[in-house]
Amino acid sequence: MALEIDEIVPEDTETPPGRHRIWKILGGLLVVFGLLVASFELVYATRIYPGVSVDGVYVGGMSKADAITRINEKIQDFSGHSLAVTYGSTILRIPVNDLNVTYSVAQSIDTAYAFGRRGSWTTIIHAHARSLAGRSTNFSNLAYADSRLWPYLAQVDDDVNKPVANASLAVADNQADVVPATNGVRLDIGRLTQGIEARLADTDIAPVAAPTYDLAPAVSTGLLAAATATADTYLSGPVTLTYSDITKTIEPSVMVGWLKVASGMPADVMTTHNVADFYPSVPQATITLDQSAVAAYVTELATHIDQTGQNAALNIVGGQATVFQPSRDGITLDQAGAVKSIIDAASKTDAGRTVALTVNVKKADVNEANLNDLGINELISEGVTYFPGSPWDRLTNVKVGASKFNGILLKPDQVFSFGEILGAVGPEQGYVPGLVIIGNHEEKQYGGGLCQVSSTAFRAALNAGLPIVQRTNHSFAISYYTAPFGVPGVDATIYYPQVDFKFKNDTGHYILIQTIMQGTTLKFDFYGTKTKTGVIRGPQFVTGSSDVTKPSHTVFWRDVLDLTGKVIKTDQFDTYYQSSLDYPITPQYN
Repeated sequence: MALEIDEIVPEDTETPPGRHRIWKILGGLLVVFGLLVASFELVYATRIYPGVSVDGVYVGGMSKADAITRINEKIQDFSGHSLAVTYGSTILRIPVNDLNVTYSVAQSIDTAYAFGRRGSWTTIIHAHARSLAGRSTNFSNLAYADSRLWPYLAQVDDDVNKPVANASLAVADNQADVVPATNGVRLDIGRLTQGIEARLADTDIAPVAAPTYDLAPAVSTGLLAAATATADTYLSGPVTLTYSDITKTIEPSVMVGWLKVASGMPADVMTTHNVADFYPSVPQATITLDQSAVAAYVTELATHIDQTGQNAALNIVGGQATVFQPSRDGITLDQAGAVKSIIDAASKTDAGRTVALTVNVKKADVNEANLNDLGINELISEGVTYFPGSPWDRLTNVKVGASKFNGILLKPDQVFSFGEILGAVGPEQGYVPGLVIIGNHEEKQYGGGLCQVSSTAFRAALNAGLPIVQRTNHSFAISYYTAPFGVPGVDATIYYPQVDFKFKNDTGHYILIQTIMQGTTLKFDFYGTKTKTGVIRGPQFVTGSSDVTKPSHTVFWRDVLDLTGKVIKTDQFDTYYQSSLDYPITPQYN
């Protein structure tokens, strides 16, 4: 069976006449558009595209050279004008040339000429579209001195700013009245600076309105008015303070200064973990007493109540310690308790607005009741120095200085500091100028001769067997400190605070110091409980001699004996003296 093959006839592919005409029109439009673009590019080949400004000067269609000339003319004219900043009825004028403004004209022109010629194809198309549509584009590259602009901004800031005032309270007839709140006004310095910079970039002298914003008070009039009932309770009457025979009244006019107003969400809302609970809540004002203000009042009050404790002053009569000046207990107001009690009392109505103040009492360490417990039972040592031939000024200073140590009580384990106890040395204390060794010479200063007192105390401490903590000998040997040994070395100089003399009371009991000056003899008597004694051996020369014009080295030993007479410790004291000729007296006192 033969296969029959049908003949395939091709379809007619001829373009319909209507569609052909559309393509012709589109092609024609493209040609026209291309001719327009070519013509546009040909016209602006060496010119800046339309719609472009530089430093506020329209430069579209200009050559670079023409644009630079035109811009410089505008800048020259602009620099002679002032920028006006307006606020309210005030106009502040800022001279442009006072801001040290500089323009990079050539750089800006290059940027303007590159507009529509550089960048991605989308950037270029967008730039051409802006130019053809007449949309303005301004380029400016300027700099100015921030430090020259700031004083003007600060002046506007001072003139414009108005402080916010929270609603506050005043008192009339023990009732709280609300002083209304007022909004505050602040200058938006950032926006004002931007506005001035825009005028500089556009070389435009149009006024700039100073932008401001309002500040709402944290405590509004309405919020505070709703809380005045609490204030009325605080101010319903005075709070009375009592202590011993003291009565003091805190009037409502004082307490109104303590009122502290705050606003915020109710406490039950602030403690929730569900944020949505905040939305239906209304802020509330709370009135409390400012604890710091009450504490300041109590601190001042304490100055009228507190008193420093004072030990009884003792004297030795017939070998026994007796009181010649009574003790005084230390008293301090319980300030924390007073603050709490005052706030609690002010929170009440007429009843319960009285506070009994409490104080802390500290008995004096030495008082009439514990006199027998101090251990001041006997003379435990005596130190003696002799100073015949001393001039009147030296005798005066020794007498005044020795009086500072009469009746001094040393606690067990206390370190005696001669300088601390001596205190200030000047004419107010009764001292007169006397010779002292200073550096590499002698000169007169107030208190010259006080080393006689410190050397006497040194000898008493040695004889009591007490540990010597700090001791410095004189720079050269002085005859006043030689007797009764015949050899110098048992002395202790003082020039506080650089040089001090110290010893420690290690007897386990109090020590009472008594000083006695008779003519040119000074004694330090130590009373307490004898637990040991000190015996001095020496001093003797190691090198040198009694010739004080020559250097020398002396040494002595102090044996510490227990009550059975057994030596339990021996201390060695070396003393090195220089020549007295190395320390001349200053000419005006020679």
